[in-house]
Amino acid sequence: MPAEDPRSARHVKLEIAYDGTDFHGWQAQSGCRTVEGVLEAVLEGLEGAPVDVTGASRTDKGVHALGQAACFPSRTRIPPERYRDALNGRLPADVRVTRSEQVDESFHARHSAVGKCYRYLIDRQLVPNVLQSRYALHVEGRLDLDQMREAALHFVGEKDFAAFQCESGQAPATTVRRVDAVLFFERGPYLSTEVWGRSFLYKMVRTMVGTLLEVGRGKWPPGRVAEAIQSLDRSRSGPTAPAHGLTLVSVHYDDEAWRRSVAARVDGDFDPGYHAVTI
Repeated sequence: MPAEDPRSARHVKLEIAYDGTDFHGWQAQSGCRTVEGVLEAVLEGLEGAPVDVTGASRTDKGVHALGQAACFPSRTRIPPERYRDALNGRLPADVRVTRSEQVDESFHARHSAVGKCYRYLIDRQLVPNVLQSRYALHVEGRLDLDQMREAALHFVGEKDFAAFQCESGQAPATTVRRVDAVLFFERGPYLSTEVWGRSFLYKMVRTMVGTLLEVGRGKWPPGRVAEAIQSLDRSRSGPTAPAHGLTLVSVHYDDEAWRRSVAARVDGDFDPGYHAVTI
């Protein structure tokens, strides 16, 4: 299909789900299979020219997504809402576009976001469920959930999370971030930790979870989390939890709706619609 005049480009927003197991993360990298790289290759075939895709979150190698968001300029006659089917007919089985729509040209998938929800899934069975092994961290032994909840309160608010970032090769402008909620949900042997926040440092959520697991195992008292935050020293926080238990659940763009969603989830009145054991 021939491309139209570049001046008529429309901005198309995609909502994307993927199994991150066989991807080297989101961001395109030479010689590596990435979600962004696969998506751009398929879009180039549809657009007839190279396409730059901007994602809301640069998820790491092995991290999954149910609600990643991305945007790109479209210069074909394909209706924006039809990109979902057009892409899914060409994408590999471990990536799916769940929604496509036209957005205003001022929209930016990353900079326009007002909040994100990540979920970390833990399998507490004596013998791990092999069908969940790609998506849940198996943890042996009892976890003290009351202690973990107490520790998690120290994360909530606007704070300097320098002690919970990992080296990325690119220093952020600031290590201050706002976390709106850290919540725990149980379903049978599965425990999910949800982290709701405006934005996150490199591997920050996984380091938060790794630290909470130290508390749950009885290795740390809950108050040590506050001490780690105040120290601004990465060596004072816990280990970084493995990537495969983490999923980007959703990205939000309306501030009022974001606040309502967080409040409703905290109150237990909001079910994000997770499937089966992925709670």
